[in-house]
Amino acid sequence: MLSRFFLSAMMVASVAQAYFSGASAQPTFSWETVPLYAHLGDNDGLSEEEVAFLASNFHFVTLEKMHALDHYPDNESAARAEAARLKAVNPDLKVLYYWNFLLDYPGYKASADRGTEPKYFLHDTQGNLSLKSDKLRRYDVSSPDWQDWWIEAAAEMLATDEFDGIFVDALPQIALKAELASDMWGADKAAQIEAAINPALHKLRQKIGSDELVIYNGIRSVANGWDHGGLKYLEHTDGVIVEHFDLFQSTATEQVLQDIQRMIATGEQGKIVILKAFPGFTWLDDSIRDTPHEELYALARERIDYPLAAFLIIANEYSYFNYSWGYRAEHGNLDWYPEFDKPLGKPLGPAKRTGLTFRREYEHASVILDIDARSGQVRWRGSE
Repeated sequence: MLSRFFLSAMMVASVAQAYFSGASAQPTFSWETVPLYAHLGDNDGLSEEEVAFLASNFHFVTLEKMHALDHYPDNESAARAEAARLKAVNPDLKVLYYWNFLLDYPGYKASADRGTEPKYFLHDTQGNLSLKSDKLRRYDVSSPDWQDWWIEAAAEMLATDEFDGIFVDALPQIALKAELASDMWGADKAAQIEAAINPALHKLRQKIGSDELVIYNGIRSVANGWDHGGLKYLEHTDGVIVEHFDLFQSTATEQVLQDIQRMIATGEQGKIVILKAFPGFTWLDDSIRDTPHEELYALARERIDYPLAAFLIIANEYSYFNYSWGYRAEHGNLDWYPEFDKPLGKPLGPAKRTGLTFRREYEHASVILDIDARSGQVRWRGSE
């Protein structure tokens, strides 16, 4: 449902000027309206209308694995081509290359060229390949050979004009729960793998330089999980996504509060923070599989206040909101919400907390978030 104006001639001229004069590594950011991030994939690629919609309304996009793969020989070719289409409309758009840190997804030329030598992959305590869902090999992140290959493949993609950085996925699947990792790979190996994460990210940064963005997944607060909540890996990166806000294993009130606090602290460091919010259902739910998109979109519209209020409570400069029920284009990633058109204005100060309730004022909005009740309210001023 692409119900949004596309780039005006003035905006095209503005972003083109920024591009040719040497744009900042950071995504463009404004408090004028809710700052938005898009994260999606579609094996068939984007239509011209969808390209225009994304490039016109977002300043920051990640194209998922296998995006447009139906029309190209490999993920790399598909990603470059689709990123180029977006940048042709909006040269100032920041586009991230998706590169998984743990799982050996199919379709990558770099993986085909690398081969399947055992040294690149994890094995369980019985010596068998460690597989996710009985099919996806897991990388041995502690292997210097794997690190060299993974970093070089990322650098080759970022050496082109189409990409402005890399989205590093799956860190929680490595280190979120040490006990689970120990059960799969043995305690010593699990510790080696976790200890290799920051050095590998440091090597990546040294290879690609400071002009490329590195965003990782992510902050996640769970029971009996990592005590740092994912913040440990910020040192060599530009920012982080909170992928499971109030979802899956992170739905206890204490965990929602921890995620809120960790996002605020991260943003106060000047880091990019992406809050990926869901409308109370996900693409995995059997109950929605046969539900028409129009009904899901209507339900998402009804439920946006709580996640949007959470975002406006945590937002600092370079914080971005993402709202859908999955990662493919058809999961609501090409829908638009009236709240995104409303004037927001700068925050008039940080959020104020009373118990489990947060309040914050913006130039054109008042925000209340009640974590205990899982409710949010955004009162827009002068935009009705």
